[in-house]
Amino acid sequence: MGNQMETHNTENVNDFIVDPSHVKLVNWIFKTHPETSVKVKLQNQQLRTTCMNLLVGIIQKLYHKPLHDLSESELSKVSEDLSDLTKVGFDLQWLRSKLGKVCLDRKNHCASEARIGEIEQHVKKLEVMMSDLKADLEEEKTKLKRL
Repeated sequence: MGNQMETHNTENVNDFIVDPSHVKLVNWIFKTHPETSVKVKLQNQQLRTTCMNLLVGIIQKLYHKPLHDLSESELSKVSEDLSDLTKVGFDLQWLRSKLGKVCLDRKNHCASEARIGEIEQHVKKLEVMMSDLKADLEEEKTKLKRL
């Protein structure tokens, strides 16, 4: 079955069969973090491929997906997937650190969005109050002219 996978337009990168569209990213992983798969002992090529596809998906989410598009449940799933990959031998401390940063950035992003909403509401209230005060001022000016 492993040979069939290779004949369907895939490439072998460090003994992982990957889609050609992922070759650049997988090469980056092994160049930047060579420790990533040193302890992976999986012999089944389908399992190796599945794990690498999972890893590629995690990286794409953490590095390329906008913060506002990442949900808490999605980040929780990424954490679970990282744990699963670690259990089969992947050394992903570098990616666990990135997840922590993304979670913190997302939390700060959400807090900023909430604060912006609060400030916008406050500004609207002040604008209404200012409009009312301008109307009162014009009314008083009109009364003064009549005197």
